[in-house]
Amino acid sequence: MGAKYKVLAADDELWSRENIRHMLSWEDYSIEFLEPACDGEEVLERIPKEKPDIIITDINMPFLSGLELLERISTEYPDIITLAVSGYDDFRKVKGVFMSGGIDYLLKPVSKEQLVDSLSKALKTLEEREAEKAVKEDSRLRENYVSSFLEDDEFSSLLNGKLFRPGKDFHIPSTKVFSEISTILIKFHDVEILKQSYDKDVLRMSYDLKNKLRELVGDELTIVFNYTDKVNEFIIELNATPARLRVIADHILEAFPIDTQGPITVVVHDKTSSLDDIAAVYRDMISDLVSRPFGREHSIVMCTGGKKISELKDRYTGRIESLVSDSLAKHDISQAENAILETAGLKKCDESKWSLFEVTQFTAGALNTIADSDKNGDNRSYEEVQDAINYGLRSLNKDIILDNIVLAIKMAVGDGASEHTSISQQVDSIHNYIEEHYMEHLSLSGLAEQFFVEPSYLSKKFSQKYNETITACITRCRMDKAKELMQDENNKLESISFEVGYDDYNYFSRVFRRFEGISPSEYRKKID
Repeated sequence: MGAKYKVLAADDELWSRENIRHMLSWEDYSIEFLEPACDGEEVLERIPKEKPDIIITDINMPFLSGLELLERISTEYPDIITLAVSGYDDFRKVKGVFMSGGIDYLLKPVSKEQLVDSLSKALKTLEEREAEKAVKEDSRLRENYVSSFLEDDEFSSLLNGKLFRPGKDFHIPSTKVFSEISTILIKFHDVEILKQSYDKDVLRMSYDLKNKLRELVGDELTIVFNYTDKVNEFIIELNATPARLRVIADHILEAFPIDTQGPITVVVHDKTSSLDDIAAVYRDMISDLVSRPFGREHSIVMCTGGKKISELKDRYTGRIESLVSDSLAKHDISQAENAILETAGLKKCDESKWSLFEVTQFTAGALNTIADSDKNGDNRSYEEVQDAINYGLRSLNKDIILDNIVLAIKMAVGDGASEHTSISQQVDSIHNYIEEHYMEHLSLSGLAEQFFVEPSYLSKKFSQKYNETITACITRCRMDKAKELMQDENNKLESISFEVGYDDYNYFSRVFRRFEGISPSEYRKKID
């Protein structure tokens, strides 16, 4: 264990200094014993640089006495713990030690037991101070986080049309100050990485990322806010030339490595506008964002006002649709997979630079064809697959998409596992796992792989046993936890959404309304 605290001893007699030095194995107490000082003046000279936590001083020293040293330390360095040592049992000096802030008075020759006892008092005091300081610091940070969130909420109201909600006071900066500004949108695609990095604390995550973005921009007249409806999106408003905007975008990507933050898209809207127009600018940027290349890589998109989608290809052509339909009609799994993965090229969509929009459109078309071919299938199972594919699209994860397209094909053809006696226990285990891990990203294919069960067979057996799909079970667990968290009025709805597993508050709100019949805000009002 490394040294946690530093001790500086002061005595004008060499034998006393060496006696203190060798009396204890200081490392065993997590203490670094600094080179002893010869007098009080030397102590005062060394304190600023060496920053001792505990000072053990002799009372009778030349130049600056121990009592004078204690008084100076008490006034100038009140956080330092002081112990006094003397060869005289003098009540006046004992009283002076304690009046000057010392916590103990030791008589020479100092015994090991006396020193350990005094050090124990000192260490206890230091630990208590650290604990108190940590509580105060945590409280201060939480206040900063909440204040930051409220600021984000006000700016976000410009994007989501909630600016004029009754009963709310808004403090949006004067638009005269921000009348000629450019906009940068930063989207962190892999929300699971963000969750793990910040232990699901959305307020801390937002606060830290905003501060880092502000440092990267380095301009006082800059607005940086986290869109509260989309916890993985950040907006920067600033006055800058197109060339500087591009430099800032490059710096942002350099500052957030893929292996620690996941893939990021930076959308630059270099056409200047007023802060009043931010909602329209945001829509243009989101529209252009989907033109980014699909794959686990960073990307910069220069916004052109939402015209890029019309230039993208329709990858799910009539020929591919026919190949898939014919293969499924013949119950030919291999041919159906080949048509989608190889012939159409979904397997190499990242290498071939398909856009996010093209992959989204293609998977939607393919899944519709597959589901339509399954005349006796359960639509709820395909909804589970669609949910997993949507997650793969949001996180730019090709493997998740491919796995679930293949799963959908097997479900449509009926490639299920044979009945076996242990499936009931497996289903129970999966149900228990969901109840404990509902806030994580869970999917039919992922759970099937984890518990060694064929996915389509698992979907069927789970629904039969619990009368709900795996997705419905996950949603129910999330909604139950969300309602529990809503009991505490200090929990922000957007934070609750993130904590139970949703990165998009609007989507959480829609799911909650579908589940409860009312919105989260309406539900909270009923509680009150």
